[in-house]
Amino acid sequence: MVGVLISMKFAMLRHSPKGTRLAGWIIGALLVVATWAGGLMPTSAEVRSEVLMLILAGWFVGAALGPVTMSGVGVLRAEYFTLLPIDRKKLALGLLGAVFPGVASAYLLLAGLAILVQAIALNPVAAVIAVPAAVLSWVLTIIVSRLIYAALGSAMRTWLGVEIAAIQFGFLIAGLLAGWMVVTQAIRTVPELLRNGLPDSVAVTVLSWLPSSWSLRAVEAAAAGDWPVALAWLGLLAVITAGLLALAALLLRPHLGSRAGRRTRRPIGSRVLTGRRLLPATELGAVVGKELRQWWRDPWRKLEWRSGIYTGLLIGVFASVSGMFQLIAPLSGLVIAFMICLSGCNLYGQDGSAAWLTVVGQRRGTVVADVRGRQLAMIILFLPPAALVSAVVIMITGEHWAWPAVLAGLPALIGVASGIAILVSAVGVSPGVDPRRRVGPNDAGGDMTLQVNLSLWICMLLVTPTAGALAVGFAALQPWGPWAAVLIGLLNGALGYWLLGKITISYLTDRLPSLFTRIRYGHNDAGQSTGLLGALETSAQKAEEEARAAKEKEKATRAKKRAADREPTNV
Repeated sequence: MVGVLISMKFAMLRHSPKGTRLAGWIIGALLVVATWAGGLMPTSAEVRSEVLMLILAGWFVGAALGPVTMSGVGVLRAEYFTLLPIDRKKLALGLLGAVFPGVASAYLLLAGLAILVQAIALNPVAAVIAVPAAVLSWVLTIIVSRLIYAALGSAMRTWLGVEIAAIQFGFLIAGLLAGWMVVTQAIRTVPELLRNGLPDSVAVTVLSWLPSSWSLRAVEAAAAGDWPVALAWLGLLAVITAGLLALAALLLRPHLGSRAGRRTRRPIGSRVLTGRRLLPATELGAVVGKELRQWWRDPWRKLEWRSGIYTGLLIGVFASVSGMFQLIAPLSGLVIAFMICLSGCNLYGQDGSAAWLTVVGQRRGTVVADVRGRQLAMIILFLPPAALVSAVVIMITGEHWAWPAVLAGLPALIGVASGIAILVSAVGVSPGVDPRRRVGPNDAGGDMTLQVNLSLWICMLLVTPTAGALAVGFAALQPWGPWAAVLIGLLNGALGYWLLGKITISYLTDRLPSLFTRIRYGHNDAGQSTGLLGALETSAQKAEEEARAAKEKEKATRAKKRAADREPTNV
């Protein structure tokens, strides 16, 4: 069965974008070379040990969290085999075994074998321990990676799980947006690291006890002639790996229950919408209430919201520890406001087939209430944490110069980003997996590359009036110039909120049924729009159709191959 699953995996990967795979192979090869260079360049065994522990920890974290965004281990999902008469534990272990063959796992093994450098430098006999230790560490890392990816899918059924998943996604997004701050500082310290090792003894102690360092500790114990300790570390790796393998056989089975467990209480955040009326008894109030409940109760929508908040917080942390970019830290709250355009750029797609309720209930004013209500709900949810984080960071750091920038940037970003989110969500809707069928953490949308990039760049473009006013104010019009930019920020945000929402309303007024058709059936039955909106609509629809065509082609190829295998061979 494992061989069949491996063949299925490679067949699916062959139909993935070649450019993406080639780029991944090149980057992975460079990282492997850098790992071995990190083991060869230090001049002392102690420094080499600290450098290798740091690098191996980076590989462990990268391998554990990378599939969350790349969906690497999600090529074959257990849910695909739910209806087949296959033993669930055997299926789980088979799917786990199918993860090991591949270029990425080969790179991971080659990086782990870098401990051979330390073994040969200290005592060549220690290489006897280095190879099995590296292999065990490789197996352990891949099992952990698979368990984390599966756990994120299961985590979406609990409040705590969503919070943990949001922190991980926030870390990944923050790393993509602002990881260069930390990387720049790290590159500057590489020569010193290779000469003197890690400056903090506490960090060395922590790294030495991480599972990623156990193979290296076994090698160093063997090189010192302490074979019982070396075998003990090797045995610990084997025991932990075997335990996680048994756990994987239980946790990686198909989930046969509902998408979410039954609630025993009403979500805390939604209680403010019951009892005494806080929202007007109008269509707009109804949409705002519905959206707020959905942002609180839908695990995938809540993941988007919380990830945006954690992204801003972590970018502030990156800026604080970077040394060169500490002045950016007080502006971390602006990042939370900016994340509206990314977290909300597929609102209609996340609704799934539930959009039918809006279609059948459409009347005069329905689209206006729907668009404005969704915008207001995003503002209500994102503005308080953005303002709170900004105020707290400014007070902690003492960078009070940032008050005008925050007071001008928050309204500008909140207004513009909420308008961009609703516009891109309507015009470039990406159906993804319908809410009732979602399982994995990446199920809430289809191919969102175009929508995310457009939202990001258009948002930055439309807030340039506020950014320009702040730049001029700080550079040439002190002390009143920065405060005058606050008024421009308010006008910028109000205009972005109103104008982008107005464009969305005009687009959806006659195309609401077509929006549902695109979500439910994957095609557009109302004809293409014109202008820039038409180009976005066409591009998004084309991406969805190409992805669907690739899947259909893959199915046809497999069916043809099976038919050929069943035909008798003429001798």
